[in-house]
Amino acid sequence: MRKTFLSIPIALLLALLLTACSKEESGGAKKGAAQKAVLISTTTARTANLEIWLGSVGQIHSLSAPTLAAEVAGRITMVSADTGDTVAAGQLLAAIDTSALVLQRQAAQAGLERLQVHVKNGEIRVKRYVSLSSRELGSQTQLDDAREQLESFRAEYRAAQVQLAIVDDLLAKSRVTAPVSGILQRRLISEGDFVKRGQALFEITRPELLQAWLAYPETAANRIHKGQIVEVRSPVASGEVFTGTVSDIQPAIGPGSRALTVIVDIKNPGNLWPQATIGGKVLVETRLQAVVVPEISVVRRPAGPVVYVINGNKAEARPVTTGQRENGQVEIISGVRSGATIATDGAAFLTGGALVKISERSNESA
Repeated sequence: MRKTFLSIPIALLLALLLTACSKEESGGAKKGAAQKAVLISTTTARTANLEIWLGSVGQIHSLSAPTLAAEVAGRITMVSADTGDTVAAGQLLAAIDTSALVLQRQAAQAGLERLQVHVKNGEIRVKRYVSLSSRELGSQTQLDDAREQLESFRAEYRAAQVQLAIVDDLLAKSRVTAPVSGILQRRLISEGDFVKRGQALFEITRPELLQAWLAYPETAANRIHKGQIVEVRSPVASGEVFTGTVSDIQPAIGPGSRALTVIVDIKNPGNLWPQATIGGKVLVETRLQAVVVPEISVVRRPAGPVVYVINGNKAEARPVTTGQRENGQVEIISGVRSGATIATDGAAFLTGGALVKISERSNESA
């Protein structure tokens, strides 16, 4: 019985000792965890002239793109140019059948020759009556009638000359020539087609004179103005940036469209084409000496965005008001001043008052 009573206090003592050791180990672990530093990189909040751009998509248009139409009706007898060809001003592109015009010219020429004979005979008749009248062998009435008939023949002769000139003009227009040098964008006819007067035959573009048309919502109307700088990129000229200025703004705000078109004149180095898709952006504002930080430094928290300012080996959470974002940089309107050391890589793992260890790769001047 004594052995039993003695073993109970010993068992209780062992249990108490084990509990104490467990608490001590647990407390030591928590203390060690609180002192563990977070590895981060840092940079310096800086001031810069922040450029504000508004981006959009659009299309390239030719500044000069005449459409050639038929000026005479007839059947196409020849086509000498095709889509994509480079053409020179005055180059023959197509010809229209002139057989009917040739017959009209022959008739006009014959009528002109007939009237020429009448005019000549009329002049002889008037001359004769003048001679007879001077010798009082002819009446004044006969002389007046002869003169009137001569003037009538002369008027008809002039009208016939005009008619012949019209036919000659139509014959010349049956040969379709390029009015300007450029690229044949579209061929709308084939040999054998019958075309009417005014029907479109070809479209010519001048690739050296191009415009970029960018579409923007009506909310941008007060921010975009003539003369602002524009940068344009196109998939057909990969890697190249084309710079121009806003030359015109065409509003198209109505029931079917709530947009405006920004037009930019650009010089083509040779690898841009009309109708090509483009992306562009307009420089609408430059904010001087704005405080900017890298995007990675701005951390979203339930209470709002914060930036962690590093003081010594501790992180201080600073609520911030952000502005524009451009090229990986965020404008800080309030909350952080220029020159402050802030966390970049690893900022998302920080809390206010956390211990930090700064990486050797930190760039204090980035």
